[in-house]
Amino acid sequence: MRLTQISMMAALAVAWVSPALAQQQKLPPGYTLKPTLTYKNAAQDPDGIWSADDLVPVGRPAQHPDIATARISTPAGEWILSQVLGGCSMQSDCPFQLILKKSNGTTAKVAGGVLADGGTAVLSADYSKIFTETYAGIETNPVDVPK
Repeated sequence: MRLTQISMMAALAVAWVSPALAQQQKLPPGYTLKPTLTYKNAAQDPDGIWSADDLVPVGRPAQHPDIATARISTPAGEWILSQVLGGCSMQSDCPFQLILKKSNGTTAKVAGGVLADGGTAVLSADYSKIFTETYAGIETNPVDVPK
């Protein structure tokens, strides 16, 4: 019985401390992307990043998800981070896509993953990684820049 109580207290301590430790992690330097609400109740994505399947209505009453975006320009081209604020996890980590629009007009999806609703992402200075704030801490995703 005593061991069960100690195990339960240890589990509660870990559950309480984990989010606090995650908040202490810092994003590395690079190009900062902070998405802001762009399209509310989006049945389609005017930027063409998300498909209709990604924007299915949910809830009662049914409502399409919102889309938040951030844009930056670099010598490599224009970077667009688009985040669907629907289909998020219980911890409010929502899916994102990182798009690179080159000066020659080509567009490519170069990364994807999850980002906390209201969170910040950082693209590394060499464009090889994107770091995202999530409920669990900072996640690192590779960026696949086409040649």
